[in-house]
Amino acid sequence: MTIEGRPKFQGADQYWIEGPPKFQGADEYWKAEYARQRKDRMQDAIEDYLNDDKVDARQAYEEMLSCIDDVINYHKKQYDKAVQLKEYLLGYRDCDLLACADSFATAE
Repeated sequence: MTIEGRPKFQGADQYWIEGPPKFQGADEYWKAEYARQRKDRMQDAIEDYLNDDKVDARQAYEEMLSCIDDVINYHKKQYDKAVQLKEYLLGYRDCDLLACADSFATAE
């Protein structure tokens, strides 16, 4: 058993000697391995909340929602920035092109 209480991976020695299992391609193997590890990380976080006597189910629920809101807000900001850059690349300006040109000419 590992420290986290999970069964220890039995084929670790064979993996380093023989490499990934032959029944899958390398890409398929690593995709499956990453998916397993991602699930394990999520399970570790959930167990951390459930095993903490100071945290009730409501707090765990609210913090999970908060994390999802953080992801949504982060991607919205990145989306807005990408849209603004595209608008600039396509020629959008905050002022009329002739008015902007006149203001630049008189600034000197």
